[in-house]
Amino acid sequence: MGEKIFTDKDSAVLMNTVNSTGVFVTCGTQAPNIMVTHGGAVGKLWGRKIFALPVKSSKYSYQIICKTKSFALNVPARDMRTEIALCDTISGFKCNKFETLGLHPKRARSIDSYILGECGLIVECKLIAHIPPEAIERQTEKLFDAGRAHTLFIGEIADSYRLR
Repeated sequence: MGEKIFTDKDSAVLMNTVNSTGVFVTCGTQAPNIMVTHGGAVGKLWGRKIFALPVKSSKYSYQIICKTKSFALNVPARDMRTEIALCDTISGFKCNKFETLGLHPKRARSIDSYILGECGLIVECKLIAHIPPEAIERQTEKLFDAGRAHTLFIGEIADSYRLR
């Protein structure tokens, strides 16, 4: 399957959902995980279309993304606010979130990850850089406190497509 162009419409749908309900982020295949992001940015960096994903180092997904160098953004095709709220409260260290949330994993097309069969727009990203919070804090005073510090994963958009 060839790469689909990530359009301005796709970008608007993704960011509108990130900023309203949040989107699912999936990563890994050996011990995969799901998290939700309520922040991030789409743009162009180093001549590539990217998504900048903030993740706390205490998250299970952080470890997986560091290992697999990839993640997928999964935009719900229906109202999934209940699943998003529950996903935000349970830990991938303690359970298989796919099973706990009753979601159906499918293999991603171009990265080492699963995606969610219940979602519409899928955006697969390959990690091209990461910025640790201490690098950000040195540049900007009082941007965030240590308890809210996130690593910024910069993922090149490798593929995007719709399941529904």
